[in-house]
Amino acid sequence: MKTSVNAITLMMVILGLSSAQAHAEVIAQQNTVLVGYEYLLNAEDKNPNLYDQPYLVLANTTVADWGSVTGWLRLENPLDTAKNQQDKDAGATTKVWLKLDYNLGSSPFNLWVQSFTNANEACTEQNLYLGASYDVLVGKLKGTVGVGLHYGYGSFSPTGASFHALTGGAVTVMLGYPITPHWFAKFYYESQFNRSDEHRQTFNYDSYGHQAVLGLDYRFNEHWTLGTLYKHRQSWGGALNGGGEVMLEAGYHF
Repeated sequence: MKTSVNAITLMMVILGLSSAQAHAEVIAQQNTVLVGYEYLLNAEDKNPNLYDQPYLVLANTTVADWGSVTGWLRLENPLDTAKNQQDKDAGATTKVWLKLDYNLGSSPFNLWVQSFTNANEACTEQNLYLGASYDVLVGKLKGTVGVGLHYGYGSFSPTGASFHALTGGAVTVMLGYPITPHWFAKFYYESQFNRSDEHRQTFNYDSYGHQAVLGLDYRFNEHWTLGTLYKHRQSWGGALNGGGEVMLEAGYHF
């Protein structure tokens, strides 16, 4: 689990730095605890290695005058209660995601750094992006669009394959839109393209892969939310053959 530990340490360091800048003005900051369940749709038929499972997410978002940083720690099937499609214990997976956008002067452009770590008994995967992002602000629609280089490393224990390489590029789109004071829509898209031969062979990926998430939250008040999300993956994670899934979750924000 060395990869996961390194990513968690990196998350703590970045979040600590964002809070420690005494000269920086924090515009908004929120911590979140999410409890949810993931239901496979056609992803289950196309990917016999996937399965329905519960998950727990701990997240933080900080917006300051220098930019923004957001990150989460996601524990999938944390109590190992889910069964896979072969009716065996599915096991737990730890995922850590980080996104840092550092303002480039007074322009809407940012230095963009992003990290994603996936670790379980079968595989480890680390993805690092470095590039530029652009702040989107159109009416009530807010978010960022980023593009950059992709460096990754990982291993897959059933085959003994592993890789570490500069592996093409990456694009992300993250948007949020308050429909009403209670309803909030969100969208996230992430893709990798021109993956290296070593990367593709290790995880049996195509040259291009993506995940796209469309979500809708209902906010009871400033602390409690209920949400539903639709996610589609193609040559991404365990969804090698594509497919969709639905997630239902309850959140507490503070």
